[in-house]
Amino acid sequence: MAKENVSYKRRQIIRCCTLFLLPLVLLIFRWQTVGVVTALLLSCVAAVVTLFAPSSRISRIPFIWRLLVFYAVQLQISRGMVWIHDNTTLLDALLENSSAHVEGGSSEFAVDDDVGLGGGFLYQPKISVVLPCANEGEFMVKTVKSVNEATPDNILQEVVVVDDGSTPPLKTLLTEEEQKELKVKWVRHSSFTGLINAKSKGAGVATGDIIIFLDCHVKPAKDWFSPIVKQIRTNYKRVVVPSITNLDPDTWEEHRTSGGMAKCYLTWDADFKWFSDEDKYVPIMSGGLLAMSRKWWKETGGYDTRMIGWGGENIDQSLRIWLCGGEIVNAQDSYVAHMWRVSSNPKTRPRYTVPGGAVVTNRYRAASAWFDEWLEKLETFPAFSGFKTGEMTRPDISNILEIKKGLKCRPFAWFLYRFRALYFDAGLVPRQVFHLKDDISGMCLETRGQNDVVLSRCSESSKGQLWHQGNRDGKKCCSGFRNWNSDQCLSGNEMGTGLGTNVCSTYGEFHDQWIKLQNNQLKLYSSDPRSHREGCIGMQRDRGAHVSLENCGAAGFRQNFRVDTHHGGIVEVQSGECLTALGDNFELLPCEIDPKSGKVFGEQKITLAKMSSGRFQLKAEEIGEVPLCADSSSGTKLVVYTCYNPKMRNYNQEWTFSDTVSELGSMIKFEESKCISVQVGARTTRRVHYKTCATTDGVPKYGQKFTRETIGSEAEFSLRDGGWCLDVDEDHHVVMAACGSSSSQRWRYEDQGLSRIINTETSLCLQADREGEVAVSSCSAQFDADQRWTVEDSGVVKGGVVDECLDFKPAQTAKLSVVSCPSAKAMLRWSISEPFEPLETRLYREAQTKYPSLLKEDVLATGALQEGVVEV
Repeated sequence: MAKENVSYKRRQIIRCCTLFLLPLVLLIFRWQTVGVVTALLLSCVAAVVTLFAPSSRISRIPFIWRLLVFYAVQLQISRGMVWIHDNTTLLDALLENSSAHVEGGSSEFAVDDDVGLGGGFLYQPKISVVLPCANEGEFMVKTVKSVNEATPDNILQEVVVVDDGSTPPLKTLLTEEEQKELKVKWVRHSSFTGLINAKSKGAGVATGDIIIFLDCHVKPAKDWFSPIVKQIRTNYKRVVVPSITNLDPDTWEEHRTSGGMAKCYLTWDADFKWFSDEDKYVPIMSGGLLAMSRKWWKETGGYDTRMIGWGGENIDQSLRIWLCGGEIVNAQDSYVAHMWRVSSNPKTRPRYTVPGGAVVTNRYRAASAWFDEWLEKLETFPAFSGFKTGEMTRPDISNILEIKKGLKCRPFAWFLYRFRALYFDAGLVPRQVFHLKDDISGMCLETRGQNDVVLSRCSESSKGQLWHQGNRDGKKCCSGFRNWNSDQCLSGNEMGTGLGTNVCSTYGEFHDQWIKLQNNQLKLYSSDPRSHREGCIGMQRDRGAHVSLENCGAAGFRQNFRVDTHHGGIVEVQSGECLTALGDNFELLPCEIDPKSGKVFGEQKITLAKMSSGRFQLKAEEIGEVPLCADSSSGTKLVVYTCYNPKMRNYNQEWTFSDTVSELGSMIKFEESKCISVQVGARTTRRVHYKTCATTDGVPKYGQKFTRETIGSEAEFSLRDGGWCLDVDEDHHVVMAACGSSSSQRWRYEDQGLSRIINTETSLCLQADREGEVAVSSCSAQFDADQRWTVEDSGVVKGGVVDECLDFKPAQTAKLSVVSCPSAKAMLRWSISEPFEPLETRLYREAQTKYPSLLKEDVLATGALQEGVVEV
């Protein structure tokens, strides 16, 4: 009996020992501590029950079956505790993707398309950091040390340094002891093979659960790895990019001015551009810094090993991940400082060369594999057109197509649909491409570079004249205008500044790109909401004479002004030019008269508002949303500033103007000692040119239309446009100047078979030369074709050898700027011209029919553009 009891106890102890096998296995496989401890506690409870609980019916079941059931229950409970500890339970993951689906934006299909839950790690994964390095000795050492300093020993498996042909070998820069302490594993190439190959070889020898690719010149911040690991543990098919900040190569210190950069989008020329928006999903990686599970790396086939050198691998990898069941996210709390290549700092320049043509070929390989029908779009770009014509050999992409088939990847159209908040709401797949045409001049808006936007003769071949709506406006398109097939959007700032282009803010966060076509005017809203200014795109005004605040009676200045009771505005007596508010300053310019009202308008419509003190405010009310006034800045300088409420009395805007209407006028004084002034001799003129006549529906373009006004007898007349009159300067050049009483602005017509126009003051004849300039010259005794002119009923002055026209705003040099909307309205009338549906949009429309189950919402069904009106 005693022997049986001893035998029974031994059997029970052995059974209890088997209950502790699972915690041991979990420990060996590096499960998180919470999972191991949970399993251990459950084993202890089961052992106590086994040893001390009375016999029951359960004991009749064979022990091996009871043990297997216990292991299953123990494993599930331990697994659940791991998820709870990470706050990433299955329910949390579902809710995360579900909320993204409800909120809209670019993350709407994380659940629908099975990319939100790909399984993860039940244990604490280890990471391998791969550094491709080519002749970056100093930076390599600093990067390796920075990675080790920022990553706990129990997380960091190794740092794989791929020495891509460096001289001297990078291994010589670290002692054996340092290499062991820093967990460095070496891969050495005897010669430079390129970034793509280096990263592939590094990943091939990595043994960590997660492979993190970094450049060889980075410094991770504290706890940089945690957000990355957390994201991948939720889904092993999730690729993670950190937030990239700036690294000073000299001090090796991070400069974090914002949340960092992480996101890029795909352009039609198989390139990528940086952008930002509100969610964590990344359409395209920049390629240098990323993390992915080793399992997903192997399943997706790694990098395309047939690519050469550098470039295009990020396009291939990003599209491969998204189209084949994975996803890319930004770990927003993971910061890695990166040293950028700057040409002005020799220290940052690359010390390797990329084979000629490699980048173009690599990008074409990526597009050939993933663009589907949109490869036709890529081949419209000059760099890739040779593949279509046969001048360049199409690459063999059979290795990628095999992976594509094995992973059952989606079509490229799904990628556009997946990121429809970017490609459709931000206008990257535009409904229509068109010219922005001025109906008055018949010319089109054209960009010739960032700070050079002009009116130019309309041309179907000019890429700078092709525009479409772009950038989000809230959630939908569009808030501005984007130059087709480029990353440049129209951009304007405050009144008086030139019109230009800048890199498009696809999310619509840059207000200087908010330009809308309303009532045939391109209207700009100021980037500074505090200024309450707005303007429209118009002709860039010629710079006039600067108006300043000087001591009253100061030598060398003209200081008498009067109010023009007929046309309005404040006129400087001697020149007859109008006080004009441009930007933050005042200038004198010839008075522009609205032909309908007969009054000045816009920046020149300055009125006197009498105050309770008896003084005046000089108020411009047609420039922005609120009136602007002449301000003395406490007597230091004259500026344009927001008008103060007259009841509040701000002395900086109180002016004395004693004689406002007589021909002699009077001084405009601030505190009796300072006067509004313009330098003696200042005069604004425009050169007149000889150019091809241009009309639209019989109406001459701006700059060629003159009004003939008889002076005194019918023999003399002036040729004017608004406040500008045809004049002659001291060098006998024909110019436009402020209309006045000068005899140099008087002309007479002499026919008698000669058909010439003679200047009254000089008695010289109007003459055009072969270089397109116009002057007055001695009248020829015989017929001279260069002096032959007619003033036609339409207003053009036409003649010369080739029958061209006088033009003070030549078509090819018509600069554009932000002016007041009334001024712009008098100059220009914008409309949409020659709209067409671009290739990329037509292909998507066809794909909607081909893949109705994938492309569920008709993102193109938003109506067509109306002629002359853009709904934004």
